[in-house]
Amino acid sequence: MPHIIVKLYAGRSEQLKKELTEKIVKSVVEATECKEAAVSVAIEEFEPQDWAEKVYRPDILDNQANLSKKPGYNPFAQKAEDKPQEETPSLMEYVRASAALADEEDSGGMFNPMAWLDLELEDNPDSFDPFFDTPWHGLSDQEKEERMMVVRRVL
Repeated sequence: MPHIIVKLYAGRSEQLKKELTEKIVKSVVEATECKEAAVSVAIEEFEPQDWAEKVYRPDILDNQANLSKKPGYNPFAQKAEDKPQEETPSLMEYVRASAALADEEDSGGMFNPMAWLDLELEDNPDSFDPFFDTPWHGLSDQEKEERMMVVRRVL
């Protein structure tokens, strides 16, 4: 404890990986006040064309609740000029379709769309980012509250 896994593009020199490992170990020992012998580091390399599906999707998109630091990029995000406007759902369509899907997956028969939406806003607030100009992590607490109200109103 702790074990750190670093995932990066393939092709870095062994010297660079050694230096990176040493710096990580030093920082972890300092931050956690553990012994150096307790720290392990693994480096996993990926080809750039594999990054989105092998790293970004499973480790970042599908694991946002566990991220300590989110990246400032999204390889799946389309530029506004690339998005087909007629295919992009409105916020209302998105929320209602997502609620309907969650209702279908509910086996208890007691689905509450507003409770579901509140949980979604708490656990995955950035899933609504495509419908707004400013990403969730860039909002003040007041702006976050306002955005949550806007999303709740469409249900």
